[in-house]
Amino acid sequence: MANDQRNIVICPSCGTENIEGADTCEHCTADLRSVDVPESTKTDTDSDFALPISSVRFEKPRTAPSSATVRQAVDAMLNGATRAVVIVDAGRIVGILTERDVLKRIAGIGERMAEPVSDYMTKDPVTLRHTDPMAHALNKMGVGGFRHIPVTRDGDLIGIATARDVMAWVMGKYFG
Repeated sequence: MANDQRNIVICPSCGTENIEGADTCEHCTADLRSVDVPESTKTDTDSDFALPISSVRFEKPRTAPSSATVRQAVDAMLNGATRAVVIVDAGRIVGILTERDVLKRIAGIGERMAEPVSDYMTKDPVTLRHTDPMAHALNKMGVGGFRHIPVTRDGDLIGIATARDVMAWVMGKYFG
């Protein structure tokens, strides 16, 4: 990856350049979450993509404990604005259940609705800090294929960024 106007992080395992904010190395999948010092500290402050994810109006997330049944989690999902439920135990994000999870893992098998959501959730989901730049949010959504990413402040869940919210922000900034 060229070091043009983006901040990069060098993987300590293989030396590959990765976009700052990536959780794992693109080449060797080494954990980069503790490597938060970019090679270059220059940012394009004129770019809207340097603005924090908190610039997006994101929804208040629906939550459920991992001990909840799938039915309870789906009910919470249906009562919210987003089609995802963040699974939280003792104040810590432990998973996420999205409509895609329901369709792929549960739909058509009614007895699964009474089983614990922990059996079907995506464990240890990718999250964004409220200060992460829009570029990181877009990168994580694009690379990971995510449509819902929990947003935290000091480790506490404060929202959920959706692909729809982020695209609405982009469209408003550049085409609105």
